[in-house]
Amino acid sequence: MKKAMLCISILTIIFSLSACDDIKMVQNSFQKEKTRNTEQLGDQPMDVFKKGDLKMENGEYNIYASFSNFLAARYHYISVFYFQGVRNEPEFHLVEGEEYLKEGFTPEEFDFIRHVMKIANGGTHFPEVDKPVKTLAPLILKTMEIYNEAAAYGQAETYKNDHYEGAKEIHSRLFPLIESSKAPLSEYKRAIDELSSKKMEEEIQTMKERGYIIRYNMLKLFSLRDQIMHEIINQNLVQEEMMKLDLSKIRPAYEEFLATLSDFEKMIGNRKAIDAELFTDPSISEDLSEFVNDSKEFAKQIQEMIRRIDENEPFTEKDYGQTNVDGSFLKIDWASINMVQSYSKVIS
Repeated sequence: MKKAMLCISILTIIFSLSACDDIKMVQNSFQKEKTRNTEQLGDQPMDVFKKGDLKMENGEYNIYASFSNFLAARYHYISVFYFQGVRNEPEFHLVEGEEYLKEGFTPEEFDFIRHVMKIANGGTHFPEVDKPVKTLAPLILKTMEIYNEAAAYGQAETYKNDHYEGAKEIHSRLFPLIESSKAPLSEYKRAIDELSSKKMEEEIQTMKERGYIIRYNMLKLFSLRDQIMHEIINQNLVQEEMMKLDLSKIRPAYEEFLATLSDFEKMIGNRKAIDAELFTDPSISEDLSEFVNDSKEFAKQIQEMIRRIDENEPFTEKDYGQTNVDGSFLKIDWASINMVQSYSKVIS
C-alpha cells in the first residue's frame, strides 16, 4: 500500500475525495487573497509595525508562505483529483469506477506562480529558500499546464472517441514531471520549514508583547498543528503501521492544542478585542469561527488516532483507502489542510 504522505509532501498522495464544493471554496479563497496586491510586499496585518528593509523582508516571506499554502491546498487537490481517476504508476491505467480529471487551475494561479519565480530569481532576504524555489516553481508551473491539458481533455470527454489515447500521452509527460519534482519539493520543504519556525517564534513573541491575544493564540494553535503534523510525517509510517506511532511528543502537543483552542474560542466572542487587533476584513468574525471549527475537526481526528493507538484498534482491510474513517492519516491530512486554508483567510 502507498505511504500516506502528508502536508507539503503531497505529490504522491492517492485518495478519493468527493468534495467539489470544498475545492471551490479553496479556489475562491485563493482568489480573494489575490484581490489584495501581492505585487506590493509587506501587506500582512503585522506589517503596519514594520519599516523599510524589515517590511520588505516580511513581505517576501509572506509570498513564500502563500506559495506553501497554494501547494498544500489547490495544487494538492488538483493532484488528488487526477490520481483519483488514474493510478499513480508510470504506465497509464484508469481507476475503475472513477472519473478522469475535469478541474484545472485558473489564470490567476498561473500568474501567482510566475510572481513567485520572479521574486526568487531576483533574490530575496532568504537565499536558502530562493535556491530551491528557482528549481521547484518552474516544475510546478509546467505540471499545472499539463494538469490543465488533462482537465480540458476530461471536460471535452475526448476519451469517448479516442479510447483514452490522448490521456495516455498526457500521462506520459505528467508522471515523469511529478517524479522529478519530488527532490526539489523536499529541499524546498526543509528550507521553508526552518524559516517558518524562526518567523513563527518572532511573530508569536511580537504579538505577545503587544497584547494581541487573539493573534497570539491563533498562531500558537497553528504552531502546535505544525508540531503534530511534523512528528507524524517524520515517523514515516503507512496506514497499516499506525499502531507503531510514537505518541510521546504528539500527545502533549495535542493536549496543549485542546487547552489553547478552548481559550481561543472564548476570546473571539469579544468584538472589542477583535477590533483592537487591527483586523480589517468585515467578515472577520465568520472567518475566525471557521478557523475554530476547522481546528476542532483537526483535534477530533488526532484524538481518534490517539484513541486507536491507546486501545490497540488498528484499521481493518476495508478501511484502507476510505476517506470517511476518523483517525486515519487521510482524514488527518484533510483536516490539517482545511486548518491551513482557514488560517490563511484570517491573516489575509
